[in-house]
Amino acid sequence: MRSTAPLIGLIALVTALYPLAVYFGLAYFQPASLALMLLGILVLRFVLIGDTTNLAQAIPMALIGGLCLVAAWFQSEKLLRYYPVLMNLCFAGLFWFSLKGDKTLIERFASVFDKKLTQHALHYMRGLTKAWAALLLVNALVSLYSACCVSFKLWAIYNGLIAYLVFAVFTLFELCYRHNYKKRHQQRNPDSEL
Repeated sequence: MRSTAPLIGLIALVTALYPLAVYFGLAYFQPASLALMLLGILVLRFVLIGDTTNLAQAIPMALIGGLCLVAAWFQSEKLLRYYPVLMNLCFAGLFWFSLKGDKTLIERFASVFDKKLTQHALHYMRGLTKAWAALLLVNALVSLYSACCVSFKLWAIYNGLIAYLVFAVFTLFELCYRHNYKKRHQQRNPDSEL
């Protein structure tokens, strides 16, 4: 796994920069070529770190792969714009459906670093999971609007920059809120941990 880490990092960077890559890439490539390149990158990522038995991974891959194939078939620059919509919807679904299981997505991340999570912490993480699901759903709607109703340049700016800034601000706000939340909880319950 360690030898593939740089490749996985590069794939993550390319997919994160997808809107900008499409915006600038169309000056040099046909939409079909870009769509097939994206499909190749997604398949490579799935082969390296995917789990073919996990529906939570397989369904998004199938949807995005289908979008790539349809965009390639129709040589459609317009269809390439819907990738961020699908990604946001898929991630929102992952967060939302994890609420139905034993552990939310955030609990799974947190349990990697802390094996003894309190009930109070688990309650907080469930709320945070709902907040992320809602934020991703709202971002999917804004991405949808940008894909169908604004210029290609504005689509690239929103999906390649502004959306990431929104996520960064949300994360920063949550970290500050969590710090104050922990402080308040420990003042009320000095013997417990969060």
